[in-house]
Amino acid sequence: MKKANSFSFLFLYLHRYRWTLFRGIVFIIFTTAFQLFSPWILKSAINFIEFNQEKSLDFIHEWLHSLLPAANSVSLLIAYALLLILVSSFQGIFRYLMRNTLIGVSRKIEYDIRNDYFAHLQSLSLSFYQGQKTGDLMARATNDLEAVRSMMGPGIMHLISTVVVFIVALMLMFRIDSHLALWALVPLPFIAFIVNRLLKKIHRAFKKIQEQFSTVTAKVQENLSGIRIVKAYVQEKHEIDAFKLQNRELVDRNLSLAFIRANLRSVIEILVGIGTIIILWQGGKRVIQEEMNLGELVAFFVYFNLLSWPMIAFGWVLNLWQQGLASTGRILQIFDTKPDIRDTPQTDFGIRTLRGEVEFRNVSFAYSAESPMVLKNINLKIPAGQTLAIVGPTGSGKTTLINLIPRLYDCQSGAIFIDHHDIRRIPLKTLRSHIGYTPQETFLFSMSIRENIGFGLCMPSIPEIEKATETSQIRADLDQFPEGLDTMVGERGITLSGGQKQRTAISRAVICDPTILILDDALSAVDTHTEEEILNRLRDLMQHRTSIIVSHRISTVKDADKIIVLREGKIIEQGTHDTLIDLKGYYHQLYERQMLEASLEEL
Repeated sequence: MKKANSFSFLFLYLHRYRWTLFRGIVFIIFTTAFQLFSPWILKSAINFIEFNQEKSLDFIHEWLHSLLPAANSVSLLIAYALLLILVSSFQGIFRYLMRNTLIGVSRKIEYDIRNDYFAHLQSLSLSFYQGQKTGDLMARATNDLEAVRSMMGPGIMHLISTVVVFIVALMLMFRIDSHLALWALVPLPFIAFIVNRLLKKIHRAFKKIQEQFSTVTAKVQENLSGIRIVKAYVQEKHEIDAFKLQNRELVDRNLSLAFIRANLRSVIEILVGIGTIIILWQGGKRVIQEEMNLGELVAFFVYFNLLSWPMIAFGWVLNLWQQGLASTGRILQIFDTKPDIRDTPQTDFGIRTLRGEVEFRNVSFAYSAESPMVLKNINLKIPAGQTLAIVGPTGSGKTTLINLIPRLYDCQSGAIFIDHHDIRRIPLKTLRSHIGYTPQETFLFSMSIRENIGFGLCMPSIPEIEKATETSQIRADLDQFPEGLDTMVGERGITLSGGQKQRTAISRAVICDPTILILDDALSAVDTHTEEEILNRLRDLMQHRTSIIVSHRISTVKDADKIIVLREGKIIEQGTHDTLIDLKGYYHQLYERQMLEASLEEL
């Protein structure tokens, strides 16, 4: 990612808080002004002590003398001390305002970017997540974003502060003694050369650290999600050893960056120390030769010390910027990814309601250009209000077929129509809000059963929830839960059985009162008796809506208005239950096998 793109991306967020940033810069200027005024007061006080009142004729002394015309030397010294305290106090006040303002802005920008990042992730197509690791996406939202925040807060604040202090302190040093100021600049070319060399290494090293941090985060996330498999196969030690290797690599990369940082700071401090020796040597000679006075030398030393901090801080600030820009590039990689499936200029936003007639016309689909076709020339029509059942062997394309209806994927050739509208012209929100979908892999969120059921509605009513639980037959199990509907189900619904998770997911689908109901093998984990009860409830529900049921069980699909058999991505059989039995094909074989299994179970 180019830095120019990173800067333009960050500018969008900085522009939102431009007036707050302006106030922060004003506070930086005031802080710097009071900071740089203190050495001049010190110079005036030392000259007053050295030469007495009559010979100290700078503007600070004249100002104090005009305020206190009858004051003696002791009183004037006290006035100098009080003036230093006053200036230091104002410096502290404005430094507080500076930090509070600019660091506060960085936190607000962090908040905005994180919200936009999450919202962008929500907009991306399902195909994007198939090539991404969850841990990597999380690392960009946490570790990388923290680096960006540090650049936008301390990075901006110290960059402006150090530049202002450097320029003004250098001007004042030339004002005091230009000859000595030229000697003080001797280390600067060496500092600039070393900083330039090491910052390139810092950028590369930090980028490698962030990439490794993503790998470690992904490893942890994957293991926590699959902890039952790890324990079932007694692979704890293997996973611990694998994590140690990745964590060791992360530590090594951090140590490498720490070594570069230490070199950067150490070299700068050594060169600043050489500058101090030069000033002491040349400045001492000029004081002895009476070419400058002691107060000027002391003030010059203080200004040089103020100058040395920007030299050291500048390397640290550039380090923050290098890290921040590297992380911004990683975040921009996600922001620059556009969803494959989205509303386009061809979308007809006048389509607001759907009846539910679904038609596939010569639909073919593959997950990528390199992968084989999963669906091949599918032609299928489902009249509104009818029930379609889909059966077929594993890998035949059943789930892929139904995933095309809510546009989780788009077909490569052919088209899908709902109510004679090409689904690519139907607004995504309209399309998906009319579909109730229970996927094959049941997923529940880490919240209560009530919240999981009502996930598709803003404010589901109690009667709506009760009706949905009765339809899915989960209502009978609620008495077993400690807090009924308000029972927390744990991550991915880990505290529920497979059947309970499926029935909760069915409740989530039917509570939305969808025009099109899709159940993808949604009854595979329930027993046959519960399945029959659920189907009886669903029949009433499905009378007035288009329903699509995917199942391996004949008992689940036999009452459908139409049944299709998929094999190797093609429809090889279609018709009613009785018609398919008479064909003596795949469906008939599946039916006889399941009848035999049922008979054996009864025995």
